[in-house]
Amino acid sequence: MKKVDKDKKKKEVKKNEKDIIFIILVVILVIMSLTIIMIRLINGKSLNIEKKEIKELHNYFNTDDLTNCSGLFNYDEKKLTYNDTNAENKLCLAYYKTDLSGVEKVEYDLDKKTKTCNVDDMIFKNDEDSKKCVVSKIEKDVLAKTYKKLFGKDIEENASFRVSEDTICYLKDGYYYCGISDSYLYTIGNEAKVYRSIDRAYEKGSRIVIYDYFLKVAGDSCYATYTSSVEDAKCTKNYTKNKKVDIDFLLKNGTKYKHIYEKAKDGTYYWVSSEPVK
Repeated sequence: MKKVDKDKKKKEVKKNEKDIIFIILVVILVIMSLTIIMIRLINGKSLNIEKKEIKELHNYFNTDDLTNCSGLFNYDEKKLTYNDTNAENKLCLAYYKTDLSGVEKVEYDLDKKTKTCNVDDMIFKNDEDSKKCVVSKIEKDVLAKTYKKLFGKDIEENASFRVSEDTICYLKDGYYYCGISDSYLYTIGNEAKVYRSIDRAYEKGSRIVIYDYFLKVAGDSCYATYTSSVEDAKCTKNYTKNKKVDIDFLLKNGTKYKHIYEKAKDGTYYWVSSEPVK
């Protein structure tokens, strides 16, 4: 009887040990799950930087021509928000981000004396090969839709705004009339090259946050931000060694930026702010 009792006790002890181990494993799994959840709540859900949506958001301020819309002005020395941004630049960006392939074209006669087309307060120049001024007529609501997507705000009603060095748009009776301006703006200085690379992106609540690295090179000089005119001497010294900017050079010498986008009611995201990360 005593041997049977001992065997029975041994089995109970082993069973209790297995139960304890199982409970410990369950507790560890629960703690790990809670830790992951807490990390996601604090840092957000990591997003694939190759995702189409992330690339589109990252290019909200890119018009492919740095002479238009003041270039990548969101890469400033300080935090930039909607209220800090020039109204003309915002309208200009909306213009370039709108599909204008099927837009209506109107023609105006050239005034022989002034050599311009004068329509109310609008003044246009003609193309060298034409005796008329050909102007794009864009519905304000079309541009307003893109503006809302980019900035989450109703469009600002500027009487006019430039979209390039030689093209201007006027607002008249619910339409933007865009054509060759009678005056030109010229960009003086070395043509700049900019380098950008997304570091990471995450979703937190109703926001998407993108971190990237930025560098501007003009001539043989480096600049930490797009808007700065002060040379980054350390970067310039490194750059002049072989005048090559690859991902390693960008990560070591570029400026890290944080861009925030807010989710709109229709599910799209609009830009909220951009700032250098110290």
